[in-house]
Amino acid sequence: MSKSEEKPAIEVNAGSGPAQAVTVVPSHEEEDGMGLRSMTVGRYEEIRRRLAEGRGVREIARSLGCARATVREVRDGARVSPDVPKSCTDPLWMRQLEWPTIIHDLGLGHPLKFVWEEKAQHLTTYPNFWKQFYRKFPQYRQASVTAREFEPGERIEVDYAGDALEWVNFKTGEIRKAYVFVSGLGFSQLLFAWASEDMKSRNWLGAHRRMFNFYGGVAHVTVPDCLKQGVLKCHLYDPDLNPGYAQLAIQYSTCIVPARPSHPKDKAIAEGLVKILMRYMRFRYRHTRFISLPSINQALSECIERINNRRHTRFGVSRRERFETVEKSALKPLPHGDVEIGDWKDSTLHPDCYVYIEGDYYSAPHIHRHKKLRIKITENQVEIFLNLERLAIHPRSRHRNGRRVFIDAHFPPASQAYYEATPQKLLSQSRFIHPDLNQLFVELFNADIFGHLRRCQGFVRSCTKEMNTAGHELASLRIAAAIATMRRYNKFRVPYFQALLAQARKQTTTPDGDREIVRRPGNPMLRYVGGADQPAGRNAAIASTLLQENLKL
Repeated sequence: MSKSEEKPAIEVNAGSGPAQAVTVVPSHEEEDGMGLRSMTVGRYEEIRRRLAEGRGVREIARSLGCARATVREVRDGARVSPDVPKSCTDPLWMRQLEWPTIIHDLGLGHPLKFVWEEKAQHLTTYPNFWKQFYRKFPQYRQASVTAREFEPGERIEVDYAGDALEWVNFKTGEIRKAYVFVSGLGFSQLLFAWASEDMKSRNWLGAHRRMFNFYGGVAHVTVPDCLKQGVLKCHLYDPDLNPGYAQLAIQYSTCIVPARPSHPKDKAIAEGLVKILMRYMRFRYRHTRFISLPSINQALSECIERINNRRHTRFGVSRRERFETVEKSALKPLPHGDVEIGDWKDSTLHPDCYVYIEGDYYSAPHIHRHKKLRIKITENQVEIFLNLERLAIHPRSRHRNGRRVFIDAHFPPASQAYYEATPQKLLSQSRFIHPDLNQLFVELFNADIFGHLRRCQGFVRSCTKEMNTAGHELASLRIAAAIATMRRYNKFRVPYFQALLAQARKQTTTPDGDREIVRRPGNPMLRYVGGADQPAGRNAAIASTLLQENLKL
């Protein structure tokens, strides 16, 4: 019989029931065809249907041309439908992994790919690993996202990482935090990060400067978050920028377009890079304790290099290669020279002629006391403005312990005199007055600095007054004589010194012996006895007076 011929169905009447049509399959067809074919969805559903009708195992196997063991497996649930993926059964390599440990690491925020590199890279590929993982733990499957495309050099997104990194100060044992600034270009997604001690405007602007230097250029649009260091007042169309941030945008020729509040997808590139960097950073250095900010920045630079040089799944090349070949040439050039980035603050000039800025005090002219001034804080200096006029410029102090930075000309005369009353100032003044006075001050200050401070002020004031009155040459003689007298009697008092100077002023100077005295005639201040050059009446009056004085009483 040829294969094209079909054998007619034979009706079998078992008992008194109705006749049933049964297809009889030859033995050679059962061996060559139905019995060797794999289980299909249709055969599986047919076996289950006939089992549900109450047919016997032998009957089903004979009619469908399959083994009785297959029918029993379907009946007992040992065999599942072919439409269920075979991967539902865990492969052998999955039984070699410690899944509680993997779940624990994922709960700490470590990326799934890093876990695979450490625990399952030698067992299977990463695509097979994550497919089996999400099949076994579907609750960890992430929601879908929308990919965005940008032109080279068009966009750069910046943000602070949500979780700060901790480091220990060995000197004090204090646990401090480092806040990580993260940025990414829109086209190549080249990553940059920098850690600082806080998120104040100074570090915010300094991180931007380091970022632009790292990229070697400036993007056309910079997209930050709506934080106070960048945006004073949020608005959908026209937000108010921080003055220092707006000045930075002008200097670098970039446009600041803040993201909308509570819309992190507006800067999804920065958000994704924050997640990639911080997960990798915490996973790689989870057994490391940082002891300084430079050590954290060194670790960040290593992570950045590895992430930027790794092949990107979507690009087909690394971020670094995509940046160097395409986007770098599309960036705007950096400004020429060093860019001075400043943070602006408002402060009132106190009655003591100081303004308080970040833990220290800086002076300003006293005529502007009680006025509100504008302060520009740069990395190396502090500038004080009134409207558009710069009143003062100071070197920046980083002590943060209440130190006062001042200029003498900013204070009224009384305050200048008070500030000048120092041992160094008095020693300098005495050196220009007289060497003996300088030696006296040195001896007094060696004995007691603060006990003789006001006494030395009195000596300087008395000497200055004497020099202004009598001249430098004569006053030097009188000062030297007074100091010698005080040393002779070991009496160093300001009233005594002033009395000695006054006594020296009253003494007449003795004329030289070789000088000839010329008595001019007619001088009424000269007394002559019997002078031939005087008038007779004058001489007679003088003689009578002398006679009266010689009379005995």
